[in-house]
Amino acid sequence: MTKKKGTKKPMDPSKITPEYIEKQRRLRNERKENERKEKEARGVFDSPGPIEKFIKRPFLEVEPLDDSKFNIAIMSYNMLAQCLIRRDLYPTNGKILKWSVRSKILHEEINWYNPTILCLQECDKFQYYHFWQEELKKLGYDSKFYRYNTKNHGLVIAFKLNYFTCKYQSFIKYDNHINYLPDEVRLPDARIITKNVGFMCFLEFKPELLNKYSYLSNKHGIIIGTTHLFWHPFGTYERCLQTYMILHKLKEFQHTLSILLKTNNEFYSFFTGDFNSEPFDAPYLSMVNKPVVYEGSVKNALGCSLSYTFSKERSLDDEDEEEEVEKDEDKMQEEDDSDNDDESGQEDESKVLDQREIERQNNPKNPEPDVFIPTKESEEIMSQLENAHNDLNVIAISLYSVGYKIVDPKNALNTNNEPSFSNWVDKWNGMLDYIMIIIPWDKNEFNKPLNSDSPQKLSKYGIKLTKLLKLPTPEEMGAKPNGQPRMNQYPSDHLCIMCQVELL
Repeated sequence: MTKKKGTKKPMDPSKITPEYIEKQRRLRNERKENERKEKEARGVFDSPGPIEKFIKRPFLEVEPLDDSKFNIAIMSYNMLAQCLIRRDLYPTNGKILKWSVRSKILHEEINWYNPTILCLQECDKFQYYHFWQEELKKLGYDSKFYRYNTKNHGLVIAFKLNYFTCKYQSFIKYDNHINYLPDEVRLPDARIITKNVGFMCFLEFKPELLNKYSYLSNKHGIIIGTTHLFWHPFGTYERCLQTYMILHKLKEFQHTLSILLKTNNEFYSFFTGDFNSEPFDAPYLSMVNKPVVYEGSVKNALGCSLSYTFSKERSLDDEDEEEEVEKDEDKMQEEDDSDNDDESGQEDESKVLDQREIERQNNPKNPEPDVFIPTKESEEIMSQLENAHNDLNVIAISLYSVGYKIVDPKNALNTNNEPSFSNWVDKWNGMLDYIMIIIPWDKNEFNKPLNSDSPQKLSKYGIKLTKLLKLPTPEEMGAKPNGQPRMNQYPSDHLCIMCQVELL
């Protein structure tokens, strides 16, 4: 008798033991669970439920639109990488921590606000290639993704396909050396490798758009950049280096584009992202307030950061990057405890601890001290950092700092008239996210006072600020626990920010 193709040989009944059955059930369940996770990462769910609600914020008018001009809406959003979520970090947040829930709300939120250009931070690599890339395409976007090669999350720049073509890209690895011009002042050396990145896209206007708005041919297109700067309470110095590199690299990209496109025309230049710097901190002020002068509380925090010694064990490319700060602190406490508990081993331990480890154990505990006296070496480093920033003939203007005092003055009381926060978790909140325009700066100009920019002044740089997305006040966040993300509120621990501008 010929055996039928595809039939299996019967199994010996004696081998079908309870242990065998249990093993097969376990393997089957594991296979189904892996299949479920892979489908959910692609946004495919076995039991799709209704999209949960999120708080919809109004788009507040700064100035009225001119229908004869082309306008764009730019969004910046730290989405909270799924690979960084830990239940012990978000103990009261509930089911919104599940990707199957959060992905739908994030998707619906982006679709609701419908930005022309979308800049994302902390976008998971797997979710980008298996979910966001295709879903953004369905919403009318093309998108580009960039990450440090050992990280599982990165950055996205997405843009409406009916308006733009991504002609060129430029990448920023903050740990790489800068290509200085012969007469440029150089940055002081970096202390550690942070493995943070940024990138920029040149979005060329499509012919159909130029036919409708012929005046746009004078600018060719838009440079849009995004980044996620180094996260650490004592990382102020590193972030100051990185904000310098943003301005330097954007200026370099503008020059390269001028050669490639054979034009002397200027570009509309925007830079967005999670800068992990509040408006009163040195990194932010180094971009928006020139010439740069580090003094008072700003200098105290910067000098304090220079005195901090990072743990050798700290893995800066670990996906638990932000959690590592707590490990640093826990390890310091453990070492203090062990010193008290085991006096007999102190002499031997001191022989193997090098000077760096001894310094680390004596690290400062407060990153923003009221008083701090830097060493002579730190003074020299801060002076060199000032000089490097002041040698750059470009400056940034935060669009929220320009217009938010007009549309929501009760929540524009932060430094530079910025809103009170864009990041809200149970233990901390603050303004970390920005949308900036990058413009030329005359090195001979006197220091402009804070809060001196107005929407009307932006016209000389080719844009008109027309709308800003409202940000909530602390009182509007509800009763505690209210750390985000949270069902029916916001799907990330950051709030998206967005502005609408006319291109003049």
